[in-house]
Amino acid sequence: MLKKLIINNFAIINKLQIDFHDGMTALTGETGAGKSIIIDALGLLVGSRSSIDFIRTGQEQLNVQGLFEVKSSSPLFAILDEYGIAHDDNQIIIKREINRKGRNVCRINNELVKTNVLRQAGRFLVEIHGQNQQQELLNEDNHINILDRFADDKFQNDLLKYQGLFSDYLDKRSRLRTIQKNSQNLVQRIDMLKFQIEEIDSAKLVVGEDDKLEDEKNQLSNFEKISSSLQESYRGLSENNIGVVDALGNVRDQLEDIMDYDNSYKELYDSINGAYYQLQDNAATISDQLDNLDFDENRLDNIQKRLITLDSLKKKYGPTLDEVIDFGEKAHRELSEIDIDDNTEAALEKDIADSQTELINLGKEISKKRHKTATALEKSINHQLKDLYMPNAKFGVSFTSLDESLSVNGIDQIHFDLKTNIGEDFKPLVRVASGGELSRVILAFEAIIAEKMNVETIVFDEIDTGVSGRVAQAIGDKIYKVSQFLQVLCITHLPQVAAMSDLQFEIEKETVKDKTETKVSLLNDLQRIEAISLMLAGTKVTDLTRQHAQELLELAQGEQKRLD
Repeated sequence: MLKKLIINNFAIINKLQIDFHDGMTALTGETGAGKSIIIDALGLLVGSRSSIDFIRTGQEQLNVQGLFEVKSSSPLFAILDEYGIAHDDNQIIIKREINRKGRNVCRINNELVKTNVLRQAGRFLVEIHGQNQQQELLNEDNHINILDRFADDKFQNDLLKYQGLFSDYLDKRSRLRTIQKNSQNLVQRIDMLKFQIEEIDSAKLVVGEDDKLEDEKNQLSNFEKISSSLQESYRGLSENNIGVVDALGNVRDQLEDIMDYDNSYKELYDSINGAYYQLQDNAATISDQLDNLDFDENRLDNIQKRLITLDSLKKKYGPTLDEVIDFGEKAHRELSEIDIDDNTEAALEKDIADSQTELINLGKEISKKRHKTATALEKSINHQLKDLYMPNAKFGVSFTSLDESLSVNGIDQIHFDLKTNIGEDFKPLVRVASGGELSRVILAFEAIIAEKMNVETIVFDEIDTGVSGRVAQAIGDKIYKVSQFLQVLCITHLPQVAAMSDLQFEIEKETVKDKTETKVSLLNDLQRIEAISLMLAGTKVTDLTRQHAQELLELAQGEQKRLD
């Protein structure tokens, strides 16, 4: 679960640290105070897309940190092991920094990771549900994936096997189409590839070779200048009656005689002494370089010829030597794919037909299991909807068979249906559900899957939008029930839902030095009464409102005991 969240320079948040606990936590406050910003910051920690627009005005970077306590059985540890990330205990620290230049730094337990690794780990830490999840439910293309989440492990393994076979099947079909499309030009293409490969391979290219040859050519081409300069430098340091080194040695000896008389003389001596030995080293180095100088006219000629060959290849396949080498490797791969014998096309067609048959048979088995999952899901969702004051509503799953067609998910096409009143027909969920009904359908899904989820924390971001009265109380009860299995963070404007929480944080805006900042406070019992009174009253809080708020909290405590 999420233990601690630290946010710096994120939108209207300057500095913020929140300590969380297990159970159900409500985040309340006026619209625009920064509740959803906190959830956005949490989303960054689990791999959400970053943007420099998140950075607080006037700041150069934002950073978010989170401390998570993870169950020892969590699949997250397998992900960490795969990427060599140490985890001595069950606590995970995630940090993410974003600056205005677009630099995005992610760390897990102080190990730098890519965003995709953060995303892989994040799906076992936090699941955020809000308006995006409503959009997901309103997209019928997602319904089959939502249904499959409720299937057992055997189904998941079968589906993974099917999807692996389907991917191979698509690759084979793509290869066959390529062969058929290019059949007329195949011979010409093969000849061209062979010519290019031969030209590049025969050159026996080495990465960085051209740069090294250019350096060596410059050395040989300027041999006389280099030799003359080195000789003059050596003479200047060590010859001409008394060289610079000897002269500096004399100065050093003079200073050595007086260095004990004053610290400034000692400092001068140390400086000159260091320079003396440095110049001695330089003179020796120059002498060695003079001894190693060697001019080979044939070598220079060979280098120039080799550079001409390399330049010619770079003009054709470059513009850099690395790109020439890469071009050759791609040509090899392409030739291996299309340089086939006359029987390959027929063999590939038979292979595709066999794969299609295997996929259809496996798809039928998956479809049978998916129908069973759908029946169980319908029963569970309808039970949940009754608890959420939709007693006459019926949820259904409609199947359409793709027959001999295939998709990445099998041979089924499905969509969710709903009828909200007695005597009505089932209609697609996306056309009949209101905002409040969608919220309850989503919550019904979450209540069912909570016990099976491999996630530590679930966030409900205003999932109770569009409901009120006894429905609001039912939603509060349902969210509290989910919190018995998972840590729940809930952004809400409903007093009934806030009252059901174990802890309540109040999110407020304040102006500090002409800048807006978000402030978060953990409410005690009296402060909760005041906050819920404000949620009930809207503007002016009266003694009667406070009595109602206290009564609501007492009733919520009774509901908690009933549900525990």
